[in-house]
Amino acid sequence: MQLRLKHMRDVRVFAAAITAVALAGNFALQSLMYPADVVGGLRFSGSIITVALALPISFFVGLRLRDIYRLTVSLEAARDRDPLTGALTRPAFHRCAAELGGVPATLIVADIDHFKGFNDRLGHLAGDAALRHVVEVLGRNSRKEDLLARFGGEEFLMLLPGTTPGEGQRVAERLCARLRNNPVLIDGAEHPVTASFGVTEVKTAQDLGAAIGRADAALYAAKRGGRDRVCKG
Repeated sequence: MQLRLKHMRDVRVFAAAITAVALAGNFALQSLMYPADVVGGLRFSGSIITVALALPISFFVGLRLRDIYRLTVSLEAARDRDPLTGALTRPAFHRCAAELGGVPATLIVADIDHFKGFNDRLGHLAGDAALRHVVEVLGRNSRKEDLLARFGGEEFLMLLPGTTPGEGQRVAERLCARLRNNPVLIDGAEHPVTASFGVTEVKTAQDLGAAIGRADAALYAAKRGGRDRVCKG
């Protein structure tokens, strides 16, 4: 079992627990080594020495364990999160999806409309701002348990566990409208950003690969249909 000290409170509890164990060990050792009439006189002085040694040392170790936890969290975030948008990476998405097991879900694929033209017209920094904006809007309008990943370029995937195809369709329609009604602000000017969406059902974890193909096909149908819309696959 991995010991994770996340906060200063955890460090204090850890130091107190280690000190208590050290005191108990000291009492037990004194009882084994000295006669009963001598142990009583040693208890107080032995306790003072034990606390004076164990408490600062265990507190220092606790601080290092907290730092290790924070470093681990940072490394995991760097591994699992897209550095530009903060969305999950493709490998992290597949790993998290597999951890959901056989829970039925809805898969949504979203692709920003005319993104190349947006980049060419306003520049790559504006394109980066648009990507971050889309992730912010999608994430703000989804649940905590939903998975949101950047799959490459301007394409994003969302997995909504425990939803029916109808519910997933309504979520995609809402997300499409939220993007349409929330332009990205670049250099003080508003620029419209829309996306096309493909939606499909995911029946099992083994179905995810095929579901991505179905959602992609639905996405391209939305593109052919005029963009800024949702199609179901």
